[in-house]
Amino acid sequence: MDYRNIIPKIKSIRNYKETSVNSEILEELKKFYKNDRNLIKDIEIDIIIKNNEEVYEKTKDDAGYNEYMIKAPHYLIILSEDKEHYIENTGYVGQNIMLKAHELGVGSCWITFKDGEKLKRKLNIQSDKKFTGFISLGYDDNKNKVVYENVSEYNPSRAEVDIVEDNTSPRRALRDFVYMKKWGENAEADELINRGLFNGLNMARLAPSSRNRQPWRFIVDDDVLVLALQSDSYIDKYEEKIDAGIVMLYFEVIIDSTIFDLSWQLGKPNKKYDIPEDFTIVGYCNV
Repeated sequence: MDYRNIIPKIKSIRNYKETSVNSEILEELKKFYKNDRNLIKDIEIDIIIKNNEEVYEKTKDDAGYNEYMIKAPHYLIILSEDKEHYIENTGYVGQNIMLKAHELGVGSCWITFKDGEKLKRKLNIQSDKKFTGFISLGYDDNKNKVVYENVSEYNPSRAEVDIVEDNTSPRRALRDFVYMKKWGENAEADELINRGLFNGLNMARLAPSSRNRQPWRFIVDDDVLVLALQSDSYIDKYEEKIDAGIVMLYFEVIIDSTIFDLSWQLGKPNKKYDIPEDFTIVGYCNV
């Protein structure tokens, strides 16, 4: 999959045509994750895809985007083993499937919920696994047109502005969320280019997040890259962990495709970085 081309163009779709997606494409999405990436290798996941008639009326009072259920022709459900970091893994796997869906011409959007067990009962899902991911699927109704940034690797010094059929929100500048060696020391583009990290971090800043908070910060410290996420009273821990999995995916796939294979470690490194109280280190990797 051409991640460098797909990531800047994918958007969250909240208005869908009634047209159903070809069953072969849906089956390809179900099988895709088994042959591709996982953040945590030994966590078992099941993927279920249901049609609107099976889902919308049963879940519209218990799930949605900003409390309003998205009406779509299909819904993808992720069921996961209850193991350490299984929610972050769901964010990683789910977003990767959404990138694949975009490549196949299918739009998608994360749907939030409070009680996964309740949704399992309403949807008659018989499984011991946790209900961890809920994603709408279908064809974009093309109702939104806004400005977004072109993040071409060939023009790292500035962002070009394009008009596209998109609903991507404005993003923080790269230097505002990447620090060198210690918290608050903003990284410059030239430093990141010399380290081979610019493209990966520039794509990571495009990762979707709950309420578009863009809660991530990175610290580049010699051969280690540290990821910290900001907590928010309006965002629950589930959403924070989904956001963490997504941003780790975006950075990893770009570095893997351009420089070397990368693997995230969940948890904190031995070194302390004096981060603010509202941030938590969630993972790190060798770079």
